[in-house]
Amino acid sequence: MGSEMNQSGVGKMNTSIYNNIVPLISYPSADIRNDVKKVQQNLDERSDNNFQTFSNHVNKTGMTKLQEEFTQLFDFTPNTCLDLGWHLHGENYERGVFMVRVREMLREFNIVETSELPDHLSHILSVLPLMESNDRNEFIKTHVIPAIEKIIEGFGETKTPYKNLIQFIHDVLQYQSTAQEVQAQ
Repeated sequence: MGSEMNQSGVGKMNTSIYNNIVPLISYPSADIRNDVKKVQQNLDERSDNNFQTFSNHVNKTGMTKLQEEFTQLFDFTPNTCLDLGWHLHGENYERGVFMVRVREMLREFNIVETSELPDHLSHILSVLPLMESNDRNEFIKTHVIPAIEKIIEGFGETKTPYKNLIQFIHDVLQYQSTAQEVQAQ
């Protein structure tokens, strides 16, 4: 998968991309088109097809429609919500333990919580660049990627550019965790 990612334009990124993605998985604001451009600048000239699909959609869709889509997909549909602990543990006790762990990480790195739960993907992506590389890689592989894969499954056959965005995030995480392993060897 690593060479495929490199061919798609994702290969040149570093962990700063995570912070740039956060606004894209938050409720759409007037700055979303600029936020898309920031991510686009981190991709090499070939770009990523999933990200390009999302980018094209954002650039041709009105704000109200983007907000409605976001709310429908991520707030009203449990299978595609962005609360990673829910995808990993459901409503079990372990989800609470996971949320406490993430909340501790947010405090450790002085990241202010938003109105979202601590296990929301936006919080997770904000923490990742600040973690030690080995801890980050382990956390991505054991928690973030498995949860994102469940979100992608949750979309089922639904065709939406937001599914492309989540697939793009998955691919970035997969590529970077694999690249980290190769560097460590």
